[in-house]
Amino acid sequence: NIKEIKLSKDTPACELLKEKMRTTALEEIKEVDTKKYKDRMLENPCNILVGDIPVGPDFPIRVLAEIVDAMRLKTDALKKRAEYFIESGVDILDIGVNEKDPDGVGSAIEALREYNIPLSIDTMEKENIKKALDCGIDMIMSFDHRLLNQFRDIETPAVVIPKKETIPKDYNKKIKILEENIKLARDRGFKNIIADLILEPVNLGFADSVTAYKIFSNTHKMPLLLGIGNVTELMDADSVGINAVLSGIAMECNASIVFTPEHSDKAKGSTAELAMASKMMYLAKKRGSTPKDLGIDLLRLKEKRIRRDEFNEELYKNTPVLHADMIEGHDYDPKGYFKIFVDDEIKAVHYKDEEPKLVIRGNSAKEIADTLFSLSLVSDMSHALYLGRELLKAETALKTGKSYVQDEELF
Repeated sequence: NIKEIKLSKDTPACELLKEKMRTTALEEIKEVDTKKYKDRMLENPCNILVGDIPVGPDFPIRVLAEIVDAMRLKTDALKKRAEYFIESGVDILDIGVNEKDPDGVGSAIEALREYNIPLSIDTMEKENIKKALDCGIDMIMSFDHRLLNQFRDIETPAVVIPKKETIPKDYNKKIKILEENIKLARDRGFKNIIADLILEPVNLGFADSVTAYKIFSNTHKMPLLLGIGNVTELMDADSVGINAVLSGIAMECNASIVFTPEHSDKAKGSTAELAMASKMMYLAKKRGSTPKDLGIDLLRLKEKRIRRDEFNEELYKNTPVLHADMIEGHDYDPKGYFKIFVDDEIKAVHYKDEEPKLVIRGNSAKEIADTLFSLSLVSDMSHALYLGRELLKAETALKTGKSYVQDEELF
């Protein structure tokens, strides 16, 4: 790219090439969606189709997100959750069902078919699985030894887990039972098997379960599913880095699908994070590099290089310096006051004479501040500065998923 950029003594070349690198990365990823590439790679028996999505080691890791307790959601809420996952970049949408409810399963599948995305069902109930098969489900989770003995000749992609009575913690036993269950599945006519070694939470067998994945992937050429949510949901740490590292582990174990329920508040955003991480790991694997300087990244609150304008002490040496003091509160604005809320957007409620007069909605501090100004709802300078601070805090909370309570610190 040397002819396309003007080199600088101050700005690193990777910064100058940032947009070019991003464009190149996205073009490489897009290549896997071409019919020519798909048809060629699907000749490899390690790759299969889930719906119309190719899954396997020759494709980016696919993200599977679960709508938890789907049967307890009304149709509108079910669709809203599905739309959220689709906007987040999910590849396969999973319907989580804990109880026996074949009619509810049928209704859920019918409601979600309009989104034209592969559907999976996560259930251990025979009747639910039969109904899902009748409705043309694209993938089934999860078959243990008991369920395998109740079905035959299943062409739908099916996840097989290492369980007879229980799932063993010892990775050698886990591998042995999974191999026995896979053999049973094949003997009973299961055509498209996806293996799931069950990723255990940290401090409850995490390292051993990763070992199981690695050993199994070295000796068995078939799609693997790795349940990342078992770790992300059960650790009080920000999900971005956890999901990135677990996606790297998934890549090194040749996993084809990563699974998240994105159930708790702290795990919110996991689907989007995994969607980006899967692309990063695909590029790293394809290029034979570390997942660094790829053109795309998962840096959200931190940066590779902090950029700040330098304060020139010499330039301002004769300028008076005033140390700012914290001044609590501000004078009452005769135009009224505001209560600010954050849910899926920012809401600023204008009060006058203790009565709510107007709700202003928006996604950024600027949108709302400009609206307040245009409507002349603020007349006091200290009040205007206060609102600017609070609205920017609200916007930051919206972007990062932090809690927002007016007049309280975010961090």
